[in-house]
Amino acid sequence: MQEYVSSTCDVTAQEIQADSSLRFLTSTGYTEGSGSYINNMDCWWRIDSGGDDLKLLLFLTRDLACPGDKISIYDGDSSTATPLVSDLCGTSATPTHYSTTQRHAYIRLVTDASVSRAGIKLEFLAAKDYCSAKTCRWLITSLVGNVDLDIVFSDIEDDLPSRCDYDKYTINDGNDRCENNVIRTVCSQYPKVAPFTFTSSGSSVVVFFVSDSSVNRRGFLLKYKSNATYTTTTVTQTTESISPLATSSSVEKSNKVSCVPTPERYKVSFNQTLGCLRKFPTSREALLLVGD
Repeated sequence: MQEYVSSTCDVTAQEIQADSSLRFLTSTGYTEGSGSYINNMDCWWRIDSGGDDLKLLLFLTRDLACPGDKISIYDGDSSTATPLVSDLCGTSATPTHYSTTQRHAYIRLVTDASVSRAGIKLEFLAAKDYCSAKTCRWLITSLVGNVDLDIVFSDIEDDLPSRCDYDKYTINDGNDRCENNVIRTVCSQYPKVAPFTFTSSGSSVVVFFVSDSSVNRRGFLLKYKSNATYTTTTVTQTTESISPLATSSSVEKSNKVSCVPTPERYKVSFNQTLGCLRKFPTSREALLLVGD
């Protein structure tokens, strides 16, 4: 389970410390999309990443009645900072990502005296750009059933999708990196890559990341968990488009298939940290965050 931080509502900002684990706060009464918040609230939260070299990644899920109930997020430690989003209401089916340019985020939630809806959930963590000249590989294996991946966020140095010669990460369906089991190759900066999900055809997935010696960005955030129900997945090879909303395009390969076996030392358990990986496990779900 992710760590729940606070639903305390006060006109005096509640001070919250972020770290490299994925935490969340909610409005009072929020229960994963149901429940309802209190009328006439004026709530403030200040989140601190803990270091001047660390920025905040924020993921907002909301269900707020327009126009009287709204949330604002500021890129700084007070409401005088530049807003990342201002007076936002309505409903989001999936979390919306925001990033700060420095160590603080300031959040204000206001509700009026009329309609109440489910409220807000704000997930957050502290991170910095990934390192140069890194090569990382993780083998994620489910002991029962398939592996479910939820790629929440991607921000990789831009390159042409037909090349991906600079920084990139790939997802392979199986124990090894093979030409014919590449599910996705990503080499585009945020927000060109929309969040996506994948379920392995077997019990294993390989995630591979490489960076060159130049431009560094924030990396990627990936959730994974075991799925006790086996499913069949058609393996196709795709790379990310560099259009504003990324789409997949097929990549032709030769008939000769080559594989790179995964050494034993790269196998990931659900309670282990490897290389340039940050991973925050629970009994049911864990995270990969590239960004050191």
